[in-house]
Order: sequence, then structure tokens, then C-alpha cells
Amino acid sequence: MVYTNLAGYIAVAAGGLVLGTLFGSKVTSAMMAMIHALETRMAAIEGAVSAGKTVVAAGTERHAVAIGAHAAAVAKLADAIGKHAAAVDEHGAATVAAAVETHAATLAVAGK
Repeated sequence: MVYTNLAGYIAVAAGGLVLGTLFGSKVTSAMMAMIHALETRMAAIEGAVSAGKTVVAAGTERHAVAIGAHAAAVAKLADAIGKHAAAVDEHGAATVAAAVETHAATLAVAGK
């Protein structure tokens, strides 16, 4: 009986060793692929940095133009929101005035 249990433990250990080796191989392959991708990205960044100031200057100018255009668009949007708020206030005031006049007219007719 002891030998049967021992043989079972050895079989489980061998199976675990085989499965561990296969799983470890897959994990190692995945890690190597991630490291290769990281190295590729870092090489691209290093190449861009070592390319010179002209690339950076051109990018900076484009960013400055984009930021200026965005600021102008935000200013236009703020102006439009202000105009809309004023129109809503005028409409609300006109609606309230009409309701008050209608109510006063209804009270005048009911009071006669």
C-alpha cells in the first residue's frame, strides 16, 4: 500500500514537472515577446531623440499652432454660451411677463 501511494506521488510529481515545464515555456515566450516590443519602442524613442533639434522644433511649432487654434475655439464657444444664456434669460422674462399678464387678465375677468 505504501509503495502504491509512493508511485502515485511520483506520477503526480512527474506530471506536475511536465505541465510546469510547458507552462514555464509559454510564460518565458510571452515575457521575451514583451521585452522585445519594449526594446523596439525604446530604440524608436532613442532614434527620435538623436535625430536632432529640427524634429523637436517642428513638433513644438505644430503644438503651439494647435494650442492657439484650440484657445480661439474655446473663446468662440464661451461667447456662444454667453449669448445663449442671455437669450434664455430674455425668453424666460418674456414668458413670465406673459404669464403674469394672462393671470391678471383672468383675475380681472373673474372679478367682474
